[in-house]
This record gives sequence, C-alpha cells and structure tokens, in this order.
Amino acid sequence: MFKNFFSRFFNSTALPIQVVFIGPAGSGKTTLVKAYGDWLSKNGGKVCFINLDPGVEKTPYSPSFDIRIFFTVEEIMRRESLGPNGAMIRAMDILAERSMEFASLISMMEGDYRLIDTPGQSELFVFRSAGPEIMRGLSTISRTIVVFLIDGQLVYSPSDLIAVFSLAAACRLRLNVPFVHVVTKADVLKRSDIERLMQEPEYLEERILEEEKGLLQEYVLEHSKTVYPFLRRQRTVLVSAISGSGLDLMDSLIHDATCECGDLR
Repeated sequence: MFKNFFSRFFNSTALPIQVVFIGPAGSGKTTLVKAYGDWLSKNGGKVCFINLDPGVEKTPYSPSFDIRIFFTVEEIMRRESLGPNGAMIRAMDILAERSMEFASLISMMEGDYRLIDTPGQSELFVFRSAGPEIMRGLSTISRTIVVFLIDGQLVYSPSDLIAVFSLAAACRLRLNVPFVHVVTKADVLKRSDIERLMQEPEYLEERILEEEKGLLQEYVLEHSKTVYPFLRRQRTVLVSAISGSGLDLMDSLIHDATCECGDLR
C-alpha cells in the first residue's frame, strides 16, 4: 500500500496510465472497467473511460471518448449491407486505419488513468491489425499496459487454463506492451486451486496427469512447458468486479508493470 502511495505521489505530474482491458467475450471486461474506475475514484484518482467497442449497445460508465460517435457496427451493417460479423470486421479495419487520429483524440482526455474498454470479440481486435495499430498509437501518447482477463468460471480443467494462457501469450506477442493477467469472477470460481495451478509447475503436471486422458493429456503436458514460464513470471491476481475483492492487488500489479523497475513486457 505504501509503495503505491509514494509511487502515485512522485508521479502525480506524470503522464496518465492507460489501462487496456482485453479478454474473451463474456470474461467481464466492461464490468471490470467500471468497477476499477469506481475504486480508483474512491481512492482519489481522476479517471476517464474510453470505449473502443463499436458494437456495444450501452456502457455502465460514461465514456470520455466513445468510438460510437464515429461509427457503429449497426451503421456499417446498414451502409455496407453486411451481416453482424462482417460489419465487426469492417469496424476493426476502420479502427486500424484511423488509429493515430483516435489516439490523438484520446490524448486530450485528462486524468490520472485512462481505462480503455475493447470489443467483446477480442480475437478480431488482437489478430487483425486494429489492436496492434491502436496500441502503437496509444504508446506514443502515454504509458500503456494491457490487462488480460481470464474468466474464472470457464476454467474447469488444466487444459482450459493452458488454452486461455496460450491466447494470452499470443496477445502479448501481437500487442508488444507491458502485459498482466487477472482471473475474473473470483467470487464464483469453478475450481478452488487455480492459484496453485498457475504458480506450482509440479502441481499443474499432477493435475494434467490425473484429469486429462489420451492424446489430449500428452499435448497439454507438452504445451504446458511452453506456456508455464509465462505464467510463472507474474503474480496471480483473482478479482471480482461484483464484490470488489482483488482490485487493490490488480492496481498494485498495474503500477509494478508500468514503473521503470517493473519488467513484465
């Protein structure tokens, strides 16, 4: 707590921290953005919310910058006679084409934190050019970090965890900015041993051998050796946007990653 206090004191005149929330559909990005923003405000932080999802109907926060002012998925569907998926792909292409323009506008949003909500279809944002282009633009205007969300409700087995961390590793390679991960919905986790799975390689191997069968077991065991170093370099943070538990730990992780001494790239 004291480390964060002094970090904020000495960096009070520094550029805002831009926190980009990314994760699979349903992982709780928008809810966590709102909860973290409220938590920061209660602790004296000045927050501005940035919505980069052109497909969302409404947000629980009031955006300082809203991509829907410029275009929406629904408008693109009507204008270009596209279905929902095609319109979302087209929206991501527009986002990439105008990334520097949008980054410039975002740079005018004043605050200690810019919390950036991304499309529910994270694979379109990350694996098309939109995500990397937007991230390059954001990185030129201020300190930028990605928080990758892992839906704790969807981790039933070791293979589930390895799969989602494979996606997280791919996002990290694509976006090339400081990167941390959190497990969301901590109040309703399907497993009670997620922290051990993420922090103890021997335990993870035991669970793979017990719970996975056949070729899947062999594949997951081999793939875990590639993914595990990525798991081990970061602290495990379990967060609930509903109860507020873990928000302070997530905040600490974000500050560690964005300070000069942090090295979670």
